[in-house]
Amino acid sequence: MSKNPLVSIIIPTFNRAYIIGEALDSVLAQTYINWECLVIDDGSSDETDILMADYTKNDSRFFYYQRPSEIIKGASACRNYGLSKATGDYIVFLDSDDLLLEYCLKSRVEMLKNNISKGFYVFPMYIENESGSRNVFEIPKSDSYLIDFLSCKVYWGIMCTFWNANFLKKLEGFNPIYPRLNDPEIHIRAMLNGQNSFVVYREVTPDSVYREARIKDKHKFAVNYAKSLSFFIPDITKSLKRFNLLSYRFYLKGYLKHYFLNFHKFNSKKNNSKVAGIFYKYRIISIFSYCKLLSHYYLFLIFNKILKRVKQTLEGCLNQL
Repeated sequence: MSKNPLVSIIIPTFNRAYIIGEALDSVLAQTYINWECLVIDDGSSDETDILMADYTKNDSRFFYYQRPSEIIKGASACRNYGLSKATGDYIVFLDSDDLLLEYCLKSRVEMLKNNISKGFYVFPMYIENESGSRNVFEIPKSDSYLIDFLSCKVYWGIMCTFWNANFLKKLEGFNPIYPRLNDPEIHIRAMLNGQNSFVVYREVTPDSVYREARIKDKHKFAVNYAKSLSFFIPDITKSLKRFNLLSYRFYLKGYLKHYFLNFHKFNSKKNNSKVAGIFYKYRIISIFSYCKLLSHYYLFLIFNKILKRVKQTLEGCLNQL
């Protein structure tokens, strides 16, 4: 590794002219200066291009690209396009509403000097809530981060990972057809393809900030989550089989639990049934568990319907008083 390797920071964006400047300024503030920042626009209709013109004019380390029209739309496709343009030795992905703290790149380059042969390195982050307060998102000690991610325990965000560019390019980047679950998918694939080829620096000071945002359209989110599971479950199952780890597929039921506990009420009965069917099809759950889940789900819907009618009747009675 050279003394000061080039770090490529890739930022996908879409109609974020009102906030991306903060992300770009956090890059400018880095005490480590050997970086390039590639912003990939996913077809913005705001003034992102005008804003980026100022940054590229004032600092030659900034590059601004439009996603080619022949490439599928989405953040993952933009990240992949940025990866194809990047010339750095290491890669950082930063979302357009998140931040790198000023010591981030310098600290990461210093830390990896003792582990230069790894495929990727993971660092903790802060989570900033809507009020602006920050808390450490701690990465727990684990015997297997692969099992954790397979179990829907995702312990770090997209900007927490410091990728060896050659390793990431061999992985061929992100799967662009996923509306959601992009982060766990690429990290699971990376851990499978590079077993023991990563380091998690869980006890160092967090060096990035993930800005927590409220889900505005929960129906759309649930639909995209369900759609992503229809890709994610077969893809991960096939990958596990390829690495003779098919028995690990049972850990994937964590995603089924997470979906039904948090999002089923924002999706249709048809889509929810399909989600359960995917987990049964790939033998992550048994026929007994599949039938039990659906029976309880439909009982829940019936109970809620009855409860709603009772509530309406009660309100009608009260209005007549």
